Formats: sequence, C-alpha cells, structure tokens
Amino acid sequence: MGMVRHTITEDSKLSEESLKRLAALKDRPIDFSDIPETTPEEIAEIRRQIDEGRRQMFSLRLQNGTIKWWKRVIGIGYTTVMSRLLDKATKHPEWIKECL
Repeated sequence: MGMVRHTITEDSKLSEESLKRLAALKDRPIDFSDIPETTPEEIAEIRRQIDEGRRQMFSLRLQNGTIKWWKRVIGIGYTTVMSRLLDKATKHPEWIKECL
C-alpha cells in the first residue's frame, strides 16, 4: 500500500470516523526503517550551514548622507540590501582592494 496523504486545516470538518482514525495514529510508533542513519559528519555539515545562514547584530557608524541615500533610494529593506552587498563583496576581494 502506498502513502496516503490528507491535508487537514483548522477549518476542516472531520467526521467521527476520521477523528477516531487520527486518535489511533497518536499511539502508533513511527517507522524509521526506510530512513538511513545520519553520520556525525553529516550533522556537522548541517550545523555549519545553519550557522552560516544566521544573521548577527552588528553596529557600524556611517555618515548621515550615506544612510539618507540608502533610505531614499532603496527604502524599506535597505539594511538587507546593504547586507547582501557586503556578502557579495566577500566573494570579490578586488572590490575591497579598490576601496582601500
């Protein structure tokens, strides 16, 4: 028998039979036999990717004119665009060298 999927939302009207079947599933153990074990190396890689994707609060002093320009030109989300620009700059060290 293949996998049967049903989508249940908060607005779904469930029959008594459906409610009984759902209640019976609560005590049924989950079968993990078809899922391979995760190695310590895979877990380390997943953690690295999660940490890499996290954002960290950072304070930077900029001239008023620079901040006003970004707010005027980009508007809402200007700090996100600034963050993306800095991320791209890390992949293009020649950009950074031009500013030194």
